[in-house]
Amino acid sequence: MGLEKILLQWLLQARALSGADAINALRPFYFAVHPDFFGQHPKERAINENSLKRLNGYLENLQKPGFNSFKPARLTFYVRRREQNASSVQESIDAS
Repeated sequence: MGLEKILLQWLLQARALSGADAINALRPFYFAVHPDFFGQHPKERAINENSLKRLNGYLENLQKPGFNSFKPARLTFYVRRREQNASSVQESIDAS
């Protein structure tokens, strides 16, 4: 399942999930975009860090009672992609 679909599913069900459920649902997404995995790519690391801060703020607001404003936001994430070769594992990044 693509990252966009995972995130969209989570947003549509956000009010029905507990905090622990939300963390588990987003785990694959966080693992793919977490800034700590972009140490050798400072530009991409900074973009992912800023986008995650904005996303987390939005998700926190969704959990607040009475919050009903769904203003669209465009966030950029670089995604870690693992490719297996016969002799080694190489990592590259993609923007999404």
